Amino acid sequence: MSRCLRAAFDIGSGATKLMVAEVEKGKVMKELFAKEIPVSFAIDWKQSSDGNLSEAIQEEGLSVLRQLVGECERLRVPREAARCAIATEVFRKAGNGAGYLEKVLKELALPVRVLSQHEEAEVGFRTALALADVPNVICWDSGGASFQITMRGDDGLQGPKPGILTSSSTFDLPGYLGGLGTGVVTSICVEEVQKRTMAPKVTPNPVDSKAADELVVALKTRLDVVPSWLKQSVVTAIGGPNSMFCVAFEALGKRQYRPSEIREVLKSVVDQTDEELSSRAFCQGRSCVSHRATLYPRSHCFWP
Repeated sequence: MSRCLRAAFDIGSGATKLMVAEVEKGKVMKELFAKEIPVSFAIDWKQSSDGNLSEAIQEEGLSVLRQLVGECERLRVPREAARCAIATEVFRKAGNGAGYLEKVLKELALPVRVLSQHEEAEVGFRTALALADVPNVICWDSGGASFQITMRGDDGLQGPKPGILTSSSTFDLPGYLGGLGTGVVTSICVEEVQKRTMAPKVTPNPVDSKAADELVVALKTRLDVVPSWLKQSVVTAIGGPNSMFCVAFEALGKRQYRPSEIREVLKSVVDQTDEELSSRAFCQGRSCVSHRATLYPRSHCFWP
């Protein structure tokens, strides 16, 4: 099989991403384009009073996709089979999530498939397998509205079965999944901890140390019991420029860190305004430089 052009769109709850690459036998041989553009679907959804995405965020999302589809045209990526698009958590939950994706198909001729959370976990795990430099992978994929932690070890547990992801998921990994992502956590901080209304243009910043501690407690009440296979483990972490992983990398200057170091990083970002935080490298998408640029930045940390 000769090399062919492929374009992969990831319409996430907090950002829209595109990678264009030359592919041969299912393997990326040459990356031609990779970009991630923040689009805060999850925060917009949490701000709504009816559980729908606003017209403003839909137009913003369409504008970003027009730009990225334009890159496909520039690089002459064939339409249909050569362009693949997926959407994640917020489009499973927003009342008009499916309607927005119908607009994408109608206006941009880009069919989008909404993944289940288990399928999303599988895609993240496959990405971690491609990026990790450790033999036994535990993947922590954190997005705008949910997270998935999945593993494969040397105890007989097997990873995703080979082949194309179909409507019948091949996911058979131990998983620790939850509906907490940056947008959801922001709404919990504003509404539950700060006792304010999650209205448009509302920011939680500055978040003082007391509020940060209360937020951690609130998040723990929403999490299931941590499984034994995850305790004291090393994870390969995947997240966007504003994820905790990039914040830790920028603050610590290294890709491997422990929970105690994460707590120190938290102290470095409390009590800062949006303007102060915007000058930090992680807000510019610069802090996770790797061969994948900022599309799939990676790091390792130890789960407490």
